[in-house]
Amino acid sequence: MIINQTSNEFCEEFPHNFIPTPGYWIECSRQKITTDTIWDESESDHDNEIQEGNEDTPDGTDQENGHDLRRRDRSEDGGSFPLEIALPGSLPGCNDLYEDDEDDDNSLPRKKTTIEEQWEKNQGFELTSVEQETYEKYFYGTEHWNYFTSDEDLGPIILSIKQETLNNRDQFRILVRAISYTVHGLIPASCVFADRYNREEVVRSLGNEVNICPALTLGQLPDTPEELLKLDQVFIKSELKVGVIYVKEGQYSEEEILDNNDNSMLFEEFLQVLGEKVRLRGFDRYKGLYSIYTNWRNIEIMFHVSTLLPYESHDPQKLQRKRHIGNDIVCVVFLEADNTSFSPACIKSHFLHTFILVRTSPRIKRKPTRYEVSVVTRDEVGAYKPYLWEQSLFDKGPMFREWLLTKIVNGERASYSAPKFARMQERTRSQMLEDIVANLQNHAETGQIPKPYRR
Repeated sequence: MIINQTSNEFCEEFPHNFIPTPGYWIECSRQKITTDTIWDESESDHDNEIQEGNEDTPDGTDQENGHDLRRRDRSEDGGSFPLEIALPGSLPGCNDLYEDDEDDDNSLPRKKTTIEEQWEKNQGFELTSVEQETYEKYFYGTEHWNYFTSDEDLGPIILSIKQETLNNRDQFRILVRAISYTVHGLIPASCVFADRYNREEVVRSLGNEVNICPALTLGQLPDTPEELLKLDQVFIKSELKVGVIYVKEGQYSEEEILDNNDNSMLFEEFLQVLGEKVRLRGFDRYKGLYSIYTNWRNIEIMFHVSTLLPYESHDPQKLQRKRHIGNDIVCVVFLEADNTSFSPACIKSHFLHTFILVRTSPRIKRKPTRYEVSVVTRDEVGAYKPYLWEQSLFDKGPMFREWLLTKIVNGERASYSAPKFARMQERTRSQMLEDIVANLQNHAETGQIPKPYRR
């Protein structure tokens, strides 16, 4: 479920540790998050008082109030929760009571979440594919042909085409690149008004269908596949920079948050989930002495951790830190608080489009540490996997790390469709397509070696 800020239909947990902000939508988890979800009440002072007050009632009954104390399985919250002492009605959304006997063979095992099933099956989660991966996946390294033209209305166009047999049917796989769009698909040979064995006729027929003028011409340069691959790789980032900010109880402003210098034990533990702490020797592109880095699925991720970025005490606005985090697209917010919400507008930035909030309680006493995840995104960015309604509560471990890194990378890729980034990509794409088509045209007319491409 996705909750939009302008909608009148809210789930019970809305706004999921966020301050509702115009221009952003909040992803809903559909889960009832109670206070004890990440706070182990069996170790709290409150429970100790209850136990002391009921030492003389061996049946576990509060004789004064008539409450029956039982152990309760909180598995409905989406995690493998321990059985704990609880007062009926004191924990909202949890009414099931169980006997004290933890070895009861009749108790039903907790049903696995969708995320847990995916993890057991694949040991990972699905990365969002991007259209720029199509050429490498279906064309590069296989027999295919690249045609080009400079259309009077659409500008430079490149058509990649190959013939395939799928399910005993002849098909033409095509990839059309223009400045503002890419089209990829399969066309049954029976649907083409041309001799399927005459490639030139097939291409001419396809061009006529969409009124391309002048007609498409076969490109003869042997390095065209490599140049098309380079064109795609400009938009498939294998190096990401992701912001990480540390928020304590009662902190709401940008200045308060970016003024944090000391990491708590819980924040240090969380940073170990993201990656390893590296000294920035050999990482000349990055500022500061240390940072958090990981190479995950051949994607290098450097985390701009607010507490590790350069700090200047005389700068109340913390411009050095803001400059780095404000230029990222995705920011992870570590919220170590029980009664504080985060506003995505508190970090002033034209680039930040997605905030992934990871909350834990500063009073937590359970191991492994449990995290509650929330996501807020700019309106122009669509939903992306893995979804919170599948699971939003996690224990520290390999599954949580894999899930979180997948969410971060998919959040970055989903943000590329936002108008700001789409316009930037369109300018770069236009320039590179014009160069490739111009060189193909020049070679077709004169046979000359292409001039260097602009990069």
